[in-house]
Parts: sequence; structure tokens; C-alpha cells
Amino acid sequence: MNNFKGFIQKGRTIKYAARLLLAVIIGLVMLGSLPAPVLADEEPIDLVVGGEGATSWSILNILPCDSGTKTITLHNAGYEDGFVTLWISDIESTEGLNPEPETDTAEPGELIDHLLFNLSTTPDGRLNTNISLPTTINYFPPSVSGPGYIWITPLNAGETVTLYWEWELPCSTGNDTQGDILSFTINYFLGEFPPPPPPPPPPPPPPPCPDVGPYGTRCCFDIDMLGRITCVEVGCCSNRVLGTRVAPDPNDMHFLEVERDTLVICEDCAGCGCYPRVVVMSLAEESPPPPDDKVIVGPVYDFTGYRDIERLIACAPVAFNSPISMVLSYDPDELPLGAHSPVIAYYDTDLGYWVELSPDPGRVAEVGKIAVLADYFKSPFAILVEVTSPPTTPVAFSLSNLQIVASQSKIWQVVTFIKKSGEEVTITADITNNSGQEGSYTAILQINGEVRGTRELVLGPGQSEQVVFTVSDNEPGQYTVVLGSLSGEFTTSLWINWWLIGGIIAALILLGWLVWYRRRKRRAKLAS
Repeated sequence: MNNFKGFIQKGRTIKYAARLLLAVIIGLVMLGSLPAPVLADEEPIDLVVGGEGATSWSILNILPCDSGTKTITLHNAGYEDGFVTLWISDIESTEGLNPEPETDTAEPGELIDHLLFNLSTTPDGRLNTNISLPTTINYFPPSVSGPGYIWITPLNAGETVTLYWEWELPCSTGNDTQGDILSFTINYFLGEFPPPPPPPPPPPPPPPCPDVGPYGTRCCFDIDMLGRITCVEVGCCSNRVLGTRVAPDPNDMHFLEVERDTLVICEDCAGCGCYPRVVVMSLAEESPPPPDDKVIVGPVYDFTGYRDIERLIACAPVAFNSPISMVLSYDPDELPLGAHSPVIAYYDTDLGYWVELSPDPGRVAEVGKIAVLADYFKSPFAILVEVTSPPTTPVAFSLSNLQIVASQSKIWQVVTFIKKSGEEVTITADITNNSGQEGSYTAILQINGEVRGTRELVLGPGQSEQVVFTVSDNEPGQYTVVLGSLSGEFTTSLWINWWLIGGIIAALILLGWLVWYRRRKRRAKLAS
């Protein structure tokens, strides 16, 4: 009997222990299922003007209807007033552990598409943004320069501002996000106060295509060719074009043709719904220089794909499983002299050079149009042509009309005693450019084989110019002049009128003798 009672008591002990163990297990499971939404650094972020800070976040184990608030403290540790620019980087959305209730277990995770964030500050009124809040993290600015902006202004020297991140997973989300993990980095840059004028709002997106998805089988994306929109239907999960479409620009000068069953995806995406929502052709703001042997004809274009109809999240790049046809037009009258072999090329920023696209063999070549095949979009695109310089002919010059003018000088113009000729000589000639291009000519003056002067002339086609040389201090003698193909002579002489000089001397002597004779005769007369 005692053994039986002991057995009963032992059974009750085991039962109570089992209940306690079950309660512990249930408690651990419930504890593990509680939201552990944010893993973040709670220390204040110290900033100085021109400096950056960052906070990494991971969000996991949250359920529909969960919400919460996370605070981050920003401190201006410098001595200058500033304003904070906020942007998001390093976004990763994964499936995590794929718990049983989840219906979509293919990467990437869906939490990024459903988890909403809102922002506020203490002191109040410091938040300045053109982003519509609350929104998902992929609509936050991806860089300090946008698109879009979130500013905390001002953040004065020594001041602290508390930033509240309010998050919520809507109750209507369903099971697809369970077990997903969303991680990202929040970056802060303290700029010099005051902030610049807010950028203008982005242009309104074009009207979306009629979309049968996501529960049907047909979705669509827009091709915006310089403002003209063409809707292209695709399979919502297959990402394949459901019918051949031609997308022209407003002037029917450029167009893209995408054939039926072409796979169109953002290359950095895999799986259902990876087709771009918009593909935009636009004028490029800047262009790399063309190759050395080519020039760019006409505008340079960007072809950019976006994941969203608002054109905030760009694809990198848009890819096709089979090449699509691209046709760009140009004005043949704008081609430079000697231009030939026009091609379409894109600039590969990774390789650092232009890559030519293959011609489309299915199209007949036309003057002013180039058709190529493209299997992805890497901007910018441009029309390049080779330029062969016309053969250069040597510049030909001719010389003519050689003039040699020797100076003439006399001592006493009334009666010439001495005459000098050629002491200073002026030599001139006409030089003509007989070729069809501008050229330079060096005129070299030689006298008796010695270079006495040079002149440099630049003459256009058919132009003539006179060159002038002056040669001084020439000794008496005979001189030979050579100027290019021309030659001539001049003589330098010194002539003295000895007869006149002798006559003057004789007259002076005779005059002196007459004066002496008369004085002598007068004295003799007085003496007698």
C-alpha cells in the first residue's frame, strides 16, 4: 500500500515537472517571437561642419501591426552653426530564416516594400524634407545629393537635436515579411549653415500603364523617349515582354524596338517583378571626351531604368536577354569635313572607354540614321564618326617685283663737291601664297652671300604682302642681292668734284696774289 502511494506521488511530481517544463518552453518561444526591431548604437553622434557620421540598423523578427520608435541624438561638436543632411546607403533586404507562415520565400525579402518610416525631431520644427512621409526606406535619399532631401536645420554649434525614427509594419502586410531582415546605414553630413535653396521638385511622372497585376499575369512599364511615353506589357513574374513594341520619340527621329518574349530586368534584381517601371531617354548633362580618332555628332543621351514610377530608384543597368533594336538619327549636314563610318557607342565607366554597338542586320541602312543592337543600357550613348583629314598640300609661295633703291646724297646742293650713292639701300619684294591653305614664309636677304636680314610672314590662301629691308653703312663697291628666288645688284660709290675744288683753290691763290700785289704797289708809290 505504501509502495502504491509512493508511485502515485511520484507520478504527480513528474506531471508537475512536465507542466513546468512546457510553460518554460512556451515562454521561451514567446520571448523569441517578440519584436527585436532595431540593433543600433545609442551613443550621440558628434558632428563638425564638413564631417560625417553614420548609424547601421538591422530590423528583424517583426510581425504585421508591430510598431515602435527609435531615437538618435545628433550633436554639433564644433564651433560653427550647420545643418544636417540625411541619406540611406547599404540597403539589404533578405528572407532571413523563412518561418513556416511565410508564403514567399524567394530572395530578396519583402520587408523593404512594406515597413514604413516616419521622422520627427526635438526641438520641434527642425525637419525639412521633400519626401512624403511615412514611406518605405527605398524612397529615402540614396546619397547626400539626392534625389530628394532630408535636412535637420539648424544644428547650431554645441547644440543637440534628437531624431525620432517611428516605424510601423501595416496590419495588411500579410505573412510574406515574416522572418525577413532589413538592414541599412543612416548617414549624416553636417554642412555649413544656412542650407542651399531646396532643389525644385522632380517633374511629375507620366501616367502609368494600365496594370492588371499584381494578382493577374500582365503588368507593364513605360518607355519615355524624350517625353513621349510608350507602354510595354510584361509578365508580372516572368519579366518578359508580351508583345513587340516600338517606342518613338516626339519627332519620330529615335526609337527603341523590343520584341515579344524579351526578358527585361534591372540587372541588380533577380526574381518576380524585376522589370523596370520606367525606362527614360534623356539628354545627358555631360559627356566623356570621344576617342582620339572620332568626334561626337549631335546630342549625347542617357538611357536610365527606374524601379519605381516616381523615378527615384535607378536600375544598374537595365538588361535584356536578347538584344533590342535602337535607332538614333542625326543631321548629315552637321557632319564635319572628312567624316565617315558613323556608329552608336556607349561609354563604359568601369572600362573607361567608349564601346561601339553592333549594327542591326535586320534594318536597311539609311542616310542620317544608325540602327544597332543593345543588350543593356549603360549611359551615356552617342553617335561617333571617324574624321579623316584631307591630304595636305605643301604651301607654295612665289616672290616677284624685286626693287633695289640706293640712296643719293650730296655735299652742298648749290655746287656739288661730293656725291655719295648706295650708302643706304632699300630692298623690297612681293611675296604671294599660291596654295589653298594658310602658311608662313621666312624671307631671307643675302648680300654678297652674307645674311643681312630676315622677315617672318603669315599669309592666307592667295594673299600677298610686300617685304621691306633697309641696309645701311655700305662701303663703296659692287654688291649682289639674293632674296629667295630673286636676285639683283647695286653699287655704292663716292664721287668728288676735284676740278671744282682745284678751281676754287686756284682762284683763292690768284685773289691772294692780287691783294699782295696791290698793297706792294701802293707802298712803292708812297715811298717815291
